[in-house]
Amino acid sequence: STANPPAAAQPAAAQPAAQPAVQAQPKSTGTVARAQFTSAIQDREPVDKVSNLLNDKHRVYFFSEIKDAPNQKITHRWEHDGKVVSETSFDVGGNRWRVYSNKTLDPQQTGEWKVSVVDEAGSTLGASTFTYENAPAAAPVPPAGAPAAAAPATAPQKP
Repeated sequence: STANPPAAAQPAAAQPAAQPAVQAQPKSTGTVARAQFTSAIQDREPVDKVSNLLNDKHRVYFFSEIKDAPNQKITHRWEHDGKVVSETSFDVGGNRWRVYSNKTLDPQQTGEWKVSVVDEAGSTLGASTFTYENAPAAAPVPPAGAPAAAAPATAPQKP
């Protein structure tokens, strides 16, 4: 006679898949209304928008306006070429909250920089990037007393 295989030997597809618990992580709340890199902050507002920065500049700011996240902790996660280099956290005190962080840049750290705005549950609410580039080399200055390149080598002779 032939025996039926035990239930454990049945293919997994025959078993109903377990549904992940909806409450596994805290619900992400809050949104990033505005976010940008800037060369300075004045009266809690960015003065300009930076998308490319030359490495003769050594400081950059990241500004973000967070909405609907009162009493949460929001973090600016700074990354250079995909590696986290620093994090700055803020306690959000109201439904509209403006925060900024800054980074002193090493001129050797050219490449892509990214700041992610992360909520206390670990969810990324938004991210922005800028490129840190080598500044063009200054044109060489001829030494004092050297003839100017545009001057003729000899003066024309009069007949």
